[in-house]
Amino acid sequence: MEVEPKSPKSASLNLRVDYRVLVIVLLVVIAAMLAMWKPWSPGVSAKDRTITVSGNATLQAEPDEFIFNPSYHYTNSDKTAALKQISDKSDEIVAQLKKLGVASSKIETNASSWAYPVYDGSDGTPSYNLNITVTVDDKTLAQKVEDYLLTTSPTGQLTPQASFSDGKQKSLQSTARDEATKEARAKAEQSAKNLGFHLGAVKSVDDGSGFGGIVRPLAAGEALDSAKSSPSITVQPGENSLDYSVTVTYYIH
Repeated sequence: MEVEPKSPKSASLNLRVDYRVLVIVLLVVIAAMLAMWKPWSPGVSAKDRTITVSGNATLQAEPDEFIFNPSYHYTNSDKTAALKQISDKSDEIVAQLKKLGVASSKIETNASSWAYPVYDGSDGTPSYNLNITVTVDDKTLAQKVEDYLLTTSPTGQLTPQASFSDGKQKSLQSTARDEATKEARAKAEQSAKNLGFHLGAVKSVDDGSGFGGIVRPLAAGEALDSAKSSPSITVQPGENSLDYSVTVTYYIH
């Protein structure tokens, strides 16, 4: 029995039917993908979803560095005599500070107008100034230095400034950074728990809000008017409040 071969018209019809099925399947798949992704809706890619939180820390710390800036004023029409006065006074003070225990590297002298006099305009007599900077990193020694400087009759006020040494400042920043970053993490975890997402890796950290070097007068009312010749003033630095903050951005999913 012979099988009659299909006509070209029949084969073409079957091929068209197959293409139709394929097109329908593709349309269904595309529709499902569009329904899932919703590209027409505003939004961001999952890999770009983030949350940004800040962490803060406040430390109370007592300064460990004391800076004295006494100055001495001389008026003399004889330049040579004036400069000798300044030189002698500088040598005297520096020698006594060293005896008290102040390191040479912590004493700076600056003779204003060492070569050229300054005319204050009062009577035309030239004046010369000796400025000394003394840095002390011990409160007991600072008290001794202050008591001594009071006897040297400095011009104006003698008020030490309280600050943090480099070592203590680095230590404080390390402690504050530890507390601030822990707080930032805790805030992010709380938000994740309450809002139903999960924290991913850290995207960025802004650690630029740390406190800088702090220098301040000791306290209101502690400034000394040398003309009153108070025999002593207590060095009492108190505590400084130091604020530190950090901003962290996390990926979320």
